[in-house]
Amino acid sequence: MKNKIAIGLSILALALAALACQAPWSTPTPTETTVPTEVTTAPPSETETEAPTETATEGPTSSLPVFPSPVIYDFSFFTPLQGWALTQDGNNILVTLDSGQTWLDATPVSLGTLPPGTTSWGLSPFFLDANTAWVTPGHFGTGTSTLYHTIDGGQTWVTNSVPFDNARYFFLDQNGGYALVDLGAGAGSQYVAIYQTTDGGVNWTQKFSHEPGTVASLPGSGHKGGLTFLDMSHGWIGGDIPMNDYFYFYATTDGGANWSLETDIVLPAGFTNSFEEVGQPIFVGGTVGYLPVRVLTDTSDFYLLIYRTDDGGQTWIYQGSVQDGRAVDFDAPTSGWIAGGMSLYRSTDSGVTWSAMALSGIPATEYFLKVDFVDGQYGWVLTTPDESTWTPLNLYRTEDGGVTWTQLLP
Repeated sequence: MKNKIAIGLSILALALAALACQAPWSTPTPTETTVPTEVTTAPPSETETEAPTETATEGPTSSLPVFPSPVIYDFSFFTPLQGWALTQDGNNILVTLDSGQTWLDATPVSLGTLPPGTTSWGLSPFFLDANTAWVTPGHFGTGTSTLYHTIDGGQTWVTNSVPFDNARYFFLDQNGGYALVDLGAGAGSQYVAIYQTTDGGVNWTQKFSHEPGTVASLPGSGHKGGLTFLDMSHGWIGGDIPMNDYFYFYATTDGGANWSLETDIVLPAGFTNSFEEVGQPIFVGGTVGYLPVRVLTDTSDFYLLIYRTDDGGQTWIYQGSVQDGRAVDFDAPTSGWIAGGMSLYRSTDSGVTWSAMALSGIPATEYFLKVDFVDGQYGWVLTTPDESTWTPLNLYRTEDGGVTWTQLLP
C-alpha cells in the first residue's frame, strides 16, 4: 500500500535552524514546556452531517460545490482523475474528479465558524483512498477534538469525539489506524502519546504516553516528524535531534506500546558529520518500502538520501541521493520521483540513480515543492517562482511520465 500523505520533510527544525534560518521550509519549534498527565479516554459520540447539495459543474457523481480559484498547499491523488487537496490557509478540504482541472469543496459543513480570534482551522487530513479520508481541526488547547470521517469522497461526513487534540493520523484501512498526539515540547524535546483505533476512529485506546519522571522506550528528546505503520503491529517514527550522525528512527513491533532505536542504518561515505532528519517510510507494495532522510553536511549542503527495504522494514539499505531534494514519491517498487530546487528527478532503478528531467510546459525559473504520481504516466507537481514566500503556488499535471506538463492552477 502506498502511503498517500504529505511526504515533504519538515527539514531539521531544531538542529538546523541556527545553520539555515533563512530556509523558508523550516518548521517552528513548539513553545509548550510541560508534559501533561495521561489523557483519559472519554466515550465517543457520533453524528452524521450532510455536505452542501449544490450541483458541481464537473464531476457528475458528486453534489459538492465548485471551489473557485483555490490556492492549494498539499494534495494526494489516487487515480488519474481523483484526488484530494488542502488549501494554503488550512480551512478547506477539496476533491477533484477531473484530474485537478476543477476542485470541489468537501469541507465538513458541521465544522461551523472559526473560534474567536483565529483565522485558520489548521485542518490536518489523512487521505486513505479516492473516497476515504479523516480530518481534524488544529490545536486549540481543549484537550479533546472532533474527528471527521468520510467514505464517499467528502459528500457526507461522520463525526466522532476523540479524547485528545493536536494529533496527526495514520490509517492502514477503513478500520485500523493510529494517532500521534503532541503533548508539548521543550528545548530539543517533544512529548507524545500514541493511540490506536480498530473501528475507523470511533473508539481509541492509548498505547503509549510520556509520563513525568519516567524513562520511556521512545525518548522525549528529539522532534517527531510523524508515524507510519505497515500493519497493526509494525510501525516507525522518524524525526531529528540536534546531534551529528544520529538517525532518529524508532520501530515498534507491538502496535506502538514499546519502541526501539533502529541502529543498523548507516550514512554512506561523504555524509559523515551531518545532521539528519528521518522522514516517514513509503511502502509501495507488500514489504517493499523507501525511507527518505534529509541531511545537512558539514559543508552546509542539503541532500535527500533514499534507503530501501525489501523485508518490511527489518533492514534498510542506502540507494542514492539528490542534492537539494525536498519531497519524494514512489509510484511502484522500482519507480520514484524527487522534487527539489529547480528540477524534477526520476529513478527507475529503485532510487540508486536519479536523473533531472527535461520538462516541457514548466518555466525553468520554478522551484519544485511537491510531487505525486499515481503510475508511470500520470503525475502532479507543486511549484513556485519565489522560494522565500511560496507565492504563487502553481499546480501542474503530466499524462506522459513527466515529459510535458499542463498548468492547472492558478
